[in-house]
Amino acid sequence: MKIFKSAKGREQVLQSYNRLLEQWSVAYQEADVETRYGVTHCIIAGNPDHPPLLLFHGVGDNSAVMWMLNMKALSKHYYCIAVDTIGGPGKSVPNENYNKKRFEQVDWINQVADQLRLERFHIAGVSNGAYMAFNYVVHEPERVKKVVCMEGGMVTSPIKSMVQTLLMMFPEMLVPTRSNLNKILRKLSSPNSRVFDRHPELADHLVLLMKQHNQQAMFVHKLQLYDKHKAAGLKEKLYFLMGDYKLNHKEEFLSVLKDGGFPYKIISDAGHGVNHEQPEAVQNEMIRFLSEADDVKIGI
Repeated sequence: MKIFKSAKGREQVLQSYNRLLEQWSVAYQEADVETRYGVTHCIIAGNPDHPPLLLFHGVGDNSAVMWMLNMKALSKHYYCIAVDTIGGPGKSVPNENYNKKRFEQVDWINQVADQLRLERFHIAGVSNGAYMAFNYVVHEPERVKKVVCMEGGMVTSPIKSMVQTLLMMFPEMLVPTRSNLNKILRKLSSPNSRVFDRHPELADHLVLLMKQHNQQAMFVHKLQLYDKHKAAGLKEKLYFLMGDYKLNHKEEFLSVLKDGGFPYKIISDAGHGVNHEQPEAVQNEMIRFLSEADDVKIGI
C-alpha cells in the first residue's frame, strides 16, 4: 500500500514530524510495535505507573501534530500512547496483510495493546480517531475504562458525512496550492481560536500532509455503522466533545447523541480541531471525565 505520493514527499513529512516532536515540551519515547498488519508507530509519554491512555488522530494527520498541544498536560496524569494509524501519514508501515480483505481495525488495536501489555485502558480520539475509539469500545467493552470522542464518534451516514466535508473544502481543493490549503484549514477552524496564527507550525505540517498523503490508503479501514442497541450499555464509559463553530453542520450527530442519552459538551470558540483550538478546556474535560474511572481522583 502506497502511503505517500512519492518517496520525496514521505521524507519531507517525516522531517517535519520530527521537528514537531522537538516542540512537544515533554519527555517522550518512540516505539515500533509489530502487528500482523505491519509496524505500528507509537509516541509514549508519562509515568508507566499511571493509567494508560491510547490516543488516536484523524484520517489525514498523525500523532506528532495531533497531540502537540495536549501531551504535556495529559502525560502528567496518564501513561499516554499516541498511535500513528496504520495507513495514515505518520511513521507506521503496513505490510501485505493491510488490505480490504484481511485488515480488521479492532484486531489491529488489540494487537497494539497486547504488545504494549495493556490490559485495561482509556481511549481518546479526534475525528476519525473518535470513530475508532467508539467502534473499539463497542466491540471490546471489557478492555476499556473510559472513552473521550472529540468531533466524531458513531457513524450513521458515511457518504453524507464525506460529501459535507468535501463541500467545505471547495472551491479551494480544485487548485491545491499552499495558499488554498491554508484557507481550507482556516475554514474548518473557529476564527475566534486563531490557532494557526498562534501555531503556524501546525498549519505548515497539515498542509504538507494534504499535499503528500495518499488518502486512498485509509480506505482499507472499513466503517461500521452505529448500532444503537449495542451502544446502549456503554453510556457511562463515553463522553463527547465538539466545537461550537458551524454547529448547524453537526445537528444530525447531536440528535444521535441526544436520542441515545450520551453525555456531551460543546466547547466555545472551537471548530473541527477542537483539541488544538481550545487545548486547556479540552484537557480539563478529558482529565475530569477519565479520572472518574481511576482509583485516585485527579486534581486539574
